[in-house]
Amino acid sequence: MAKSTRYAVAPSFSWRPDDKTDFTFLSNFQNDPDAGYYGWLPREGTVVPYYDANGKAHKLPTDFNEGESDNKISRRQKMVGYSFSHQFDDTFTVRQNLRYADVHTLYRSVYGNGYVAPGYMNRAYVRSDEHLNTFTVDTQLQSDFATGAVSHTLLTGVDYSRMRNDVDADYGTADPISMSNPQYGNPNIQVTFPYAVLNRMEQTGLYAQDQMEWDKWVMTLGGRYDYATTSTLTRATNSLAENHDQQFSWRGGINYLFDNGISPYFSYSESFEPVSGSNSRGQPFDPSRGKQYEAGVKYVPKDMPVVVTAAVYQLTKDKNLTADPANRAFSIQTGEIRSRGLELEAKAAVNANINVTAAYSYTDAEYTHDTVFNGKRPAEVPRNMASLWADYTFHETALSGLTIGAGARYIGSTVSYYKNDTSTGKKNDAFSVAGYALMDATVKYDLARFGLPGSSVGVNVNNLFDREYVSSCYSEYACYWGAGRQVVATATFRF
Repeated sequence: MAKSTRYAVAPSFSWRPDDKTDFTFLSNFQNDPDAGYYGWLPREGTVVPYYDANGKAHKLPTDFNEGESDNKISRRQKMVGYSFSHQFDDTFTVRQNLRYADVHTLYRSVYGNGYVAPGYMNRAYVRSDEHLNTFTVDTQLQSDFATGAVSHTLLTGVDYSRMRNDVDADYGTADPISMSNPQYGNPNIQVTFPYAVLNRMEQTGLYAQDQMEWDKWVMTLGGRYDYATTSTLTRATNSLAENHDQQFSWRGGINYLFDNGISPYFSYSESFEPVSGSNSRGQPFDPSRGKQYEAGVKYVPKDMPVVVTAAVYQLTKDKNLTADPANRAFSIQTGEIRSRGLELEAKAAVNANINVTAAYSYTDAEYTHDTVFNGKRPAEVPRNMASLWADYTFHETALSGLTIGAGARYIGSTVSYYKNDTSTGKKNDAFSVAGYALMDATVKYDLARFGLPGSSVGVNVNNLFDREYVSSCYSEYACYWGAGRQVVATATFRF
């Protein structure tokens, strides 16, 4: 099992010189000297058994290491930013949110790269030094006014983002390893594909949105215009590839507020999203465009602490990233994916002590325009997901301030695909990955009774019973064991 070590601190403070001005400084500094695992395991040994030379079936243990003892991943990241707002009068309010982030990642890994009968695993090698910088700022003016009987909340603004990602990497091969009797120490690494690129992305968006209220009707109409430039500099040849794109997108919605707490709604939205990164040939990815229709209803009864929501939607999105069948360490852009689904959620305060939340979602996803996967279901997308959570908070007793909670999560089965391999006769054939259910628990103590309002300590436990499961498969050569039991202690102090 790969070692994970993390040190993090997230100082912040707020300044409110008057009741109309608010400034909050936010920061996060994190060091992961041992950032976990980089690797893939094959379908054989995880989803299904593999067979040794004697025909005996085996499953890989969850702590199986297909790499080497000197595999290493480390990460250092820092983020600083602020949130500012000022209300000039009853009409105008200005806001600005700014963030700068710097992430430096180093990894060196021998990892699994497919099954070889009987009972062996191909291996590959990667060494990468990656330095990522991002900067975003959003400046917005809110105007509250009325035209006759219609009240308006008008938002106008401009946002700007910039990304720089410098990658210096080597990809190659390593000798196969036995899955039943692994031998380490002499991987025979051969670098076959040096890869050094500088990816940049810059985007500016102008936007406006008006939320109008009349009687019991609420209507929202907004639009934005984006200018985006993405580029990739291939250092080996000093060649630069650039994409320049611009796009108008809009959104609209309407809902009606009944007196009994029922609020039906309908919305339509478009998206334009530059995709950072590049393919194995050093070409920057094209932007992704999407459209979504959604209809639903929200129920908030006035005499009960209950919120129930239900929604159906259809989302289409093109230029999706998927594994490059010719170079597994990289991605390519595929065609359009259409997703249709249903989402249900209910929250209720049963009494002063008990809160319950339940949710369910159904997703029917399909490639609708694609040269390879047309008509097929995307990998790693479950049809069904459900969750149930309940917590109990003690009041006015010796245990006052203590909250205990527990819940279950269910992730339904997914599909993945074999690569198109003429030697095996498999041509992007699908295989299934079983679903799983997990239990979580939490204990939290509010420190308000000790004169520290807003402060708390707690322990969260994910996968309480340490269940073994395959979380997903990217392809037949890239499956992942799900995380075992995780215990996280937290402490939050507000002064």
